[in-house]
Amino acid sequence: MSRSEEIAERLPHFYTYWENNSSISGLIAAMGKRLDEIEKEFVSIMRAHWVDTANIGDLDRLGSLYNLTRKEGESDSDYRNRLKTAILSYKGGGTIGAIQTLTRITLRLPQDYPVKIVENPPVNLKRTWEVNAGREWIVNSRNVHEAIPDITITVNAENTKITNPTLTNTTTGENITFRGDITYGDILKISNGRAVLNFEDQTDKLSTTTIPKLPRGKSKWQYTELIGANLGAFDMAQFDNSFFVTDIVSNVTFEWTANQPATFELHIPGEILMKAGVTANYMQEIVNSVKACGVKAEVKVI
Repeated sequence: MSRSEEIAERLPHFYTYWENNSSISGLIAAMGKRLDEIEKEFVSIMRAHWVDTANIGDLDRLGSLYNLTRKEGESDSDYRNRLKTAILSYKGGGTIGAIQTLTRITLRLPQDYPVKIVENPPVNLKRTWEVNAGREWIVNSRNVHEAIPDITITVNAENTKITNPTLTNTTTGENITFRGDITYGDILKISNGRAVLNFEDQTDKLSTTTIPKLPRGKSKWQYTELIGANLGAFDMAQFDNSFFVTDIVSNVTFEWTANQPATFELHIPGEILMKAGVTANYMQEIVNSVKACGVKAEVKVI
C-alpha cells in the first residue's frame, strides 16, 4: 500500500478523497508521492552501508574504510567477498568460528555448511642420533601430548658389538635396557613393549616392557652400554700426530606420532573449490591473512 492510500484511509468520507479531480485528492497524492520517494531514498542509503547490498561506488567507499581498493576488472561479487575477509581480519578473526565463516564467504557456501577444521593434526616424526656410551642429547617431541616412541638401535662400526644398551630419559627418570649383545649389521627394534632383534622376538631380554615416554616439549636422554663404557683409553702423542682409541658409535632412532602444537588444518573438498573458481593457493593466502600470529595453518584439499 502506498503512502497516499494510507493517508486517505484515515480521512472521513465527506472529504471525497476518492475523486481524482478534487483538491484533497491532488494534495494527498502529492504528499504521498514525496513520502514514498523519501522512503526509497532512505532504503537506498541503508543498502549503501551494507556490504551485501552496496554496489559500484558505494562498495568502493566501504572498501576505502579498510584501505582495500578494487582490483582491475574485479566484479562486485569478488570484491564484496574480499572485503568481507578483510573485515574479519580487522576484527581479529583467528578463532575457529571466524575461519569457518571466512571459508563460507570465500567459497560462497551456505551459512550452515559444516566446514571441517582439525586442530593439532597428527604427524609422524622420525629422528636419529649417533651416540656412544655416556652420550646425552635433547629431544624435542613437538607434541601437545606425551608420546611413546618406537626405538631402533644399530651399531655403526664394523667388527664391533655393544652389550646391554640402555636408554634413560633423565628428565623423567625412566629407562629401559636390552640385556644382550648387538653386533654390526644387527637391528634391534623396541616397540609396543616388545623387542625384536633381526626379526626374532627377544622381549624376555628387556628390563621392562614399559618404554620411556617422550613428554611434551623437550627432554634430556642418555645412552649407555657395557663395552663402550669400559674400554681402556690408550693414547700416544707426537708432534702433529696423535693416536686414540676408537669409540663404539651406535645409531639410536626414535619414531613417534605427534599432535602438532599451534597448528590447524582446513579440509576443503576439491569439487567445492572448483565450483567456486578458487585455487587452494588462494585459499591458503586468505587463511594466512586471518589466522592468529604464530599459528601454522594448512589448507588441505580432500
